Amino acid sequence: MKALLTIAMVAILVAMVSANPGSKTDYLVTKDGKVIVADVHFGFFRIHAKTSEDLCTKISYSDVVSYTKDGETYFKKPLFNDNKCADCEVFMRLVSWRNGLGLYCYEDPSLDSKSNKRYFIFKDETTLWLEVSPRNAETIRNFFSK
Repeated sequence: MKALLTIAMVAILVAMVSANPGSKTDYLVTKDGKVIVADVHFGFFRIHAKTSEDLCTKISYSDVVSYTKDGETYFKKPLFNDNKCADCEVFMRLVSWRNGLGLYCYEDPSLDSKSNKRYFIFKDETTLWLEVSPRNAETIRNFFSK
């Protein structure tokens, strides 16, 4: 129920931000459902959120479920390697959403910039539907561009 409420809050906030494309409001959502509207900066161990009242809050990465920075929305998702869960969660950028399926991009910082992007389709918060490969990329692109 808490996850459903969090998703609904994020969807409403994203709709409000996307309704005003000139606005680049940053925010983050924590595990306990708190939505913090603030300027988001990343540290080694924590995310630093500076609110409009100049209050600086430090939040552990493990406590953050999703965030928006510079108009891009990121969600914490399980990382899969060869269709097996790697037992770790990473932040993935939401590229598109259609018919209950979300297309997410993971950029691996340990690889060079040409081959560091991997795309995944999730059915819900943790259920991997499909990893995008060169073989199915065109079909996926057509599905999400309609």
